[in-house]
Amino acid sequence: MGSETMVPDDPWAVLVRREDPSRTRTVRENPLPLRPEQVRLRVERFGLTANNVTYARLGDSELPFWDAFPAPDGWGRVPVWGYSRVVESRHPEVPVGRRHFGYLPMGSHHTLTVRSRTDHLLDDSPQRAFLHPWYLTHRRCRGPGEEDDLRTLLRPLYPASYNVAALVTELSGKGARSLVVTSASSRTALGLVDLLKGGDDLVTLGLTAPERRDVLRSMDVYNRVLAYEELDRAFLPAPTVFVDFSGDEERISNVYRRLGGDILHTALVGYTHPRARIEPPDLHDPRPEIFFTPDREAEREEREGPGTYRRAYVEAEERFVREARSWLRVRHRRGPREIVTAWSDLLNEPASPLTGDVCVPEPRPSDPPGNRNEE
Repeated sequence: MGSETMVPDDPWAVLVRREDPSRTRTVRENPLPLRPEQVRLRVERFGLTANNVTYARLGDSELPFWDAFPAPDGWGRVPVWGYSRVVESRHPEVPVGRRHFGYLPMGSHHTLTVRSRTDHLLDDSPQRAFLHPWYLTHRRCRGPGEEDDLRTLLRPLYPASYNVAALVTELSGKGARSLVVTSASSRTALGLVDLLKGGDDLVTLGLTAPERRDVLRSMDVYNRVLAYEELDRAFLPAPTVFVDFSGDEERISNVYRRLGGDILHTALVGYTHPRARIEPPDLHDPRPEIFFTPDREAEREEREGPGTYRRAYVEAEERFVREARSWLRVRHRRGPREIVTAWSDLLNEPASPLTGDVCVPEPRPSDPPGNRNEE
């Protein structure tokens, strides 16, 4: 069977040094001809957030993110989430032009072996077989649409918000009266607390860096916002649910020191801090538990039915995206040079919750792709 194809673009990729993600190279790619059951995707846009920095910092850990998209020795391809379109296909059920949202390497194109489903592609490439199906699913979507930029920034994070909110609601039904959230300005945390507004009388406290405290207070999402240094001023009704997005042992331990036996449950959800560790710190009961979103999502799909779960999730996500128009400003980065700059900025400067980078791989005419070493 011959391949179905559109006019190919000039493929390129950004590589980063695994031991020092601040060092980058932009390289021209020479994709191999497609084999049967393979498709080639052209990346339309993807988001760059603290989540992607986490992938890089933890790429050689127990969560081997670097292994998802193999690169030359010592280099890695940062995983990103975004929109893509099929530009070449040797799969009989996947036509050229179909659009998807999924897990991609930072660059202009991506080739994968797939199994086709009605509403998605399932990446069946052997090198990514170790990943949870959550990372292998490229969901079919319409578009482009006017809110795609916001979806690009929020969609990879919102499943965690949605499923942690369900856990907190369940614990509230068991008597929890307050919620403490670290890295409270992260968009995952904002999505979580937004879902809890208007529900049970749960007092929410957001802990954040001093430079973000006033911004977070102005958003009026949490009942109270404190800087980490002000933790001793935290007086909350007990018992308390503690949700940590930082992954930093010192911050987690400080919350335990302050709240002591008032903690009902601790969920470790994210790794936003540069000192983040995957292993939970050794603390007194209730011992912190890792919250792995894909497993929780699978449990709920089994319990509620995939269709029911998916409909409720999509409705919640779309509402959050619409509301985000009032506070989330999109900053576009186009072409490899601007994308490398966005990556460098993200590593070196605290990301504001009010601004997000959406990267468009198609370069500007003045910035054609090519072999460039940005080290």
